[in-house]
Amino acid sequence: MPTHVRISFQLTRFVMKTAIKILALAIALAAQPVFAGRDPGERLEHMKKELKLTPEQTEQVRKILEEFEPQRKALHEQKRALHEQVRSRLKAVLSKEQGEKLDKMAEERRARHHRGWDTEPGKSPSP
Repeated sequence: MPTHVRISFQLTRFVMKTAIKILALAIALAAQPVFAGRDPGERLEHMKKELKLTPEQTEQVRKILEEFEPQRKALHEQKRALHEQVRSRLKAVLSKEQGEKLDKMAEERRARHHRGWDTEPGKSPSP
C-alpha cells in the first residue's frame, strides 16, 4: 500500500475515533437528573412533596441546597462551555448535511427534555 494512502487511512481513522469519543462525551453530558436545571426552591418543593419531608427536614434540605447552589451554577456553566466546544469540534468533522442533522437531533433532545418538565414526577413525558 502506498505511503500516502496509508497516511490518509490513518488520519481518517484518527478523526473518526476522535469524533466517536467526542460524541460519547456529548451524550454523557446530556444525561442529567430530572430536576438538575431547576432553581433551589423548585428542587426543594419537589423533594418535599416526593419524599414527604418534615418541616425540620425541609429546612435542613433548604440550607444544603442553598450552600451548594454557587458550585452547582459554576459546574453548569462549565458543562455548557464544554458542550459548545464539543459541538464545534464535531461540526468541524461533519459534512454540512451531517451538521444540520446534528442540530436537528439536539433540538429534538431539548424538546424532549423540556416536555419532561411538564410531567408529574414518576411519569414519562408524553410522546
